[in-house]
Amino acid sequence: MGRTYLFECPQCHYRARISGGADSGIHCEIQTVVCRDCRELFDVFIRQRRREGASDMVRFHGFYRPEIPPSVLPDPERGLVWRSFEPACPVVSPHFVEPWNDPGRCPRCGNFMEKNGIPFRLWD
Repeated sequence: MGRTYLFECPQCHYRARISGGADSGIHCEIQTVVCRDCRELFDVFIRQRRREGASDMVRFHGFYRPEIPPSVLPDPERGLVWRSFEPACPVVSPHFVEPWNDPGRCPRCGNFMEKNGIPFRLWD
């Protein structure tokens, strides 16, 4: 079961709801990345368990919010397989992203981010 924490920068008050590194649930594995162009932190897929024969492109619905990893519902008629993805910015794919791990620096001012001790959300 994955966990999402609230991270806050004490200097510029930037806030992000992220896992703070690599994390996994039953059907997906995510990695926190910093987008140098957007100057934001995001959780992005690095592996996802999907239906066999599904397209490799991850499609998000109109209500998609990057801080909430969606769950994948199993289809009893088809098998599930693991697919790997290269980390990419969820806003604009060609942006430059790097893995970010706690303790890490704020993408806006460079100060160290502070992690709330209690998970903001438990996800699957």
